[in-house]
Amino acid sequence: MNLCIIAGGVVTLALLLGGCQPTNKPVKPGDTSAEKINFPVEKADSLFGFQGCDKGRYRADSIGSFELAYSDYRVQVKTPSFGQGQEIVFIVDSTGLRLPVPPLEEGGYFRGKWRNFFFVDLGTNPDLRKLNVYKEDKGGLYQVFQTEYLPYEAPVVSSSGSLWFYAPIEEAAVREKPYCPDAEEWRKQDLSIGYGQRQLFDMTQRMLVRKSEYICVPRR
Repeated sequence: MNLCIIAGGVVTLALLLGGCQPTNKPVKPGDTSAEKINFPVEKADSLFGFQGCDKGRYRADSIGSFELAYSDYRVQVKTPSFGQGQEIVFIVDSTGLRLPVPPLEEGGYFRGKWRNFFFVDLGTNPDLRKLNVYKEDKGGLYQVFQTEYLPYEAPVVSSSGSLWFYAPIEEAAVREKPYCPDAEEWRKQDLSIGYGQRQLFDMTQRMLVRKSEYICVPRR
């Protein structure tokens, strides 16, 4: 299977949650260190979200508000002034139909799309996240999958439409302990050692496969 690997192997949660949202800094006279952002900010053919997601045109209208335009959909994202998460609306270009993501108790953050599948990350724990997979089909929006995943190794979407990720697993269920060279350093930082198992969710067939591949991760 043709799988793109994320450079460096590790994408921090800060990068995941930061996305492409720009920030403004106040500019004072004579202050050359301050950066002024002029809206709208546009990025053509840019990757948003996990490796392997579709590329789209990114446009930010104001702080906390942006739109991604793909060949067949648009995604409008707005950060509310209070609470957590984002307000996310998927728009079908061919009909103009607007499909808002239902409110999520744990908040939700848009993490990219692949064809007619959309990814929304949620949760409050930086070491253990949840991921909802939605599908647009005949004008309806359906949640087809939810999983917990370890952001220490970010999910990847293969060219065939499989979502590769590491799901948390209890130590007793690990069949073969993975090499964990940083374990001692993590313990010195008062972190515990957790384990993840490689899983593949075939989005087109809606089939989950668990592999005998494991990693160790730091846990708070």
